[in-house]
Amino acid sequence: MNESAFLSVFTPSRTAPEDLEAIFVQRHTLLADAVERVRESAGSGHKHHLLFVGPRGTGKSHLLTLLVHRAGSDESLRQSLRIAWLNEDETSTTLLELLRRIYLALTKRYPDDYRAGDLEPIYDLDANAAERLLASLLLEKLAGKTLLVALENLDALFEGLGKAGQQRLRAFIQEHPIMTIVATAQRLVDDVSKRNSTFFGFFQTEMLAMLSVEEAAELLGKIAALNRQDKAAAFLRSPIGRSRVRALHHLSGGNHRVYLVLSQFITGDNIDALVEPFAKMVDEMTPYYQERIRWLPPQQRKIVEFLCGRERPTPVKDMARHLFASQQTISSQLKDLRAKGYVQAAQRGRESLYEIAEPLMRICVEIKKNQSPGPLRLLVDFLRVWYDGAQLDDRLSACGEGSLARNYLQAAIDRNSVWGNLRAQLLVEDFRNELNDEQREEWMSLIEDAVDVSEELALACGELAKGNHELGMNYLEEICREVDKYPPRLVVIAFAISARENFKLGQIEAGIRMVDRMLECSKTPSKLFLAILNLRGTIYEKSGETKKALDDYSKVIEFFDVAPEQTAKALLKRGTIREKSGEIEEALSDFDSVAELDGVSPHLISRAHHKRAMALMLLGDLARAIEAYTTALEFSEKSPGSMTNALFTRGLLYSLTDRLEDAERDYARILTIENLPDDLYADTHFALALASFMQGRWTEGMGRLSEGLGKLTADIQPEEALFTATVAFVYASSLSTTARQQRIAELAQVFEQHHTSNYLGEALIRHLGSIHRDHDETPSPENLEQWYSAWEAAGTNSEALKLPLRLLRTGIDFLKTGAQERSVLLDLNQEERQILAQTFAIEEV
Repeated sequence: MNESAFLSVFTPSRTAPEDLEAIFVQRHTLLADAVERVRESAGSGHKHHLLFVGPRGTGKSHLLTLLVHRAGSDESLRQSLRIAWLNEDETSTTLLELLRRIYLALTKRYPDDYRAGDLEPIYDLDANAAERLLASLLLEKLAGKTLLVALENLDALFEGLGKAGQQRLRAFIQEHPIMTIVATAQRLVDDVSKRNSTFFGFFQTEMLAMLSVEEAAELLGKIAALNRQDKAAAFLRSPIGRSRVRALHHLSGGNHRVYLVLSQFITGDNIDALVEPFAKMVDEMTPYYQERIRWLPPQQRKIVEFLCGRERPTPVKDMARHLFASQQTISSQLKDLRAKGYVQAAQRGRESLYEIAEPLMRICVEIKKNQSPGPLRLLVDFLRVWYDGAQLDDRLSACGEGSLARNYLQAAIDRNSVWGNLRAQLLVEDFRNELNDEQREEWMSLIEDAVDVSEELALACGELAKGNHELGMNYLEEICREVDKYPPRLVVIAFAISARENFKLGQIEAGIRMVDRMLECSKTPSKLFLAILNLRGTIYEKSGETKKALDDYSKVIEFFDVAPEQTAKALLKRGTIREKSGEIEEALSDFDSVAELDGVSPHLISRAHHKRAMALMLLGDLARAIEAYTTALEFSEKSPGSMTNALFTRGLLYSLTDRLEDAERDYARILTIENLPDDLYADTHFALALASFMQGRWTEGMGRLSEGLGKLTADIQPEEALFTATVAFVYASSLSTTARQQRIAELAQVFEQHHTSNYLGEALIRHLGSIHRDHDETPSPENLEQWYSAWEAAGTNSEALKLPLRLLRTGIDFLKTGAQERSVLLDLNQEERQILAQTFAIEEV
């Protein structure tokens, strides 16, 4: 292999096959499958016909060259296969001309078997006779063998043959099944795709995609490795190299040919070596693209010409405005242009942005439009992407006066001074287009901030945002490993993001180590820095290490010049831990501090008052708890979830303080909220039912109860305390014995109707425990017996109440002994005794 391999930009067949194999990317499976189909065609009567479709520069010729090389090198095919690789620049308008091209291609590859002189007799005959003689000659020489015809620009061939020529070719293939065709085309033409066409369904068609960022990086890396440029290969694998390939990808559109040209510069770092082949490529491509644009209808031609002049993807409304057309007209034409492969679209939210699908078309139009020999914009932008400003200045100072390279470098510097850092802009734009709405919401602001600090960090954030955790974490680890190479702020952010991602993945110890290292690097808190401290505190809290959690939250609170939102979150979390630890007054102090902060979101203020209310309830200060919930509601209008919770709890507090009308207003307000979850809908009706019972509106309460029970499913668990409170209310009511029996019967009936009697039975047993714990009043045996009798009568036909009634019977017998004779519980089996032991909070018998 030469020190620097020759890689032909336009004619891959001129490049050594082993070099083409060395740089092959993206289509290994496709090529292997194609070779296997050729092998099957040569070994059986079943012939495969393959068509690879893609615009110029997508690697069609590279793919076809390798297919021919592999098939021609296969020893198992040496006797059974003959290959005719047609010259793509020749034209055929008849089957005779095509067969002649095939024969001449065979003479070049197999000169001993096929001689050009054998064709001399056909030139003295008329076309029909010449076609018959040539066909006979081919069939005779190919006896027992399969002919592989490899050709490019099938669309041009079919256009030249016309319908009549296509029909004669199809008839020849069917009458003489010796041929297998492997072809390429720049577009999927009607001659193949339409049902009434001669070759519809004939080819196995593969649409070739442009290179992805990862595939482009792989291609450039393979070229560097082929040329033994180890430093360039290592650079392309680094975060900086990958970020530059990503930005370059935005300019190239994933075009193989553009990368092949630019690779001469990327791996050689010689501007003069880049300009000449690039200019040559543009000169050769310009007539083709001009012709392609001329094929279009006028309105579509205007759109293409407009987009060729745009530096960035453009929304439909902007095109419509500049082209003096309606958005509907432009959208319709764009749909057709997209199907033809002229434009491509990307989504930004709900908006579609359009750009030219082939960057070379843009640059060819630019040349003709400007009619000047000035620097090509794509090449200038490439220099802006590949070099930082200081590097451009250094190379400019080393260039001779009047050189072409100097003109390009100066143009790149001038454009940077006007338009700013192109590489950073392209990285941000690229990720914005690739991410979905949720990913953009979480990551985009961080990517935009990071790109100003480091492209490696922006790249890491972008990959993490896309879900490529391994790649993103590798980039972060490189920064964290070599902290001396990067600015302190960058290192702190890298540690912080790495910690957060480790926590997300459940790698707690690794995340904690990253936070420790982050704290060692800087004493200056940033928004992300403090967010990670808060996050580590949460991790400690979940792990039961509350002291460490309190330390982290306190560190955030104690920092000066901290964003109020971060302080508020830390105060809420610290207050919650203190509340759970029984330090209610200290917890109240933290919650009060949140409420006093300026610049805190209404959501956090609402949470603070909500937590204040809960703490006050623990202190038994129900009046102040109601006030706290009222304040929480004032700040939760934009947070339906917290608002409903506050309304529901405040309603319960109103009920406990006999403000039943206020309670009912809160419950009724909950029911007006749209998309109310079924569990909250049910619980609100249960609470309304209890309020109705407490005000003597029994029929109304039963209706509310029935409405709520109707919403219960296997996936919904009701608020058990409401059923227990309902049972307790009936037990403590001043109803007569007969009236209480009637109410109990109605309760049991409505639960049975909705197949939810199990909830009622559980409430009965929980209420037994409440009776036992009520030290202020000892229930009379007569009252307990009447209570049991009423429930026994109500639950006679309920299978779900059989066990609860058995437990109720034994539990009442135990209470009648003053809760002293535990032997009474021996009337139950072990599992049932355990239930009552838990209910009465006593040791199991």
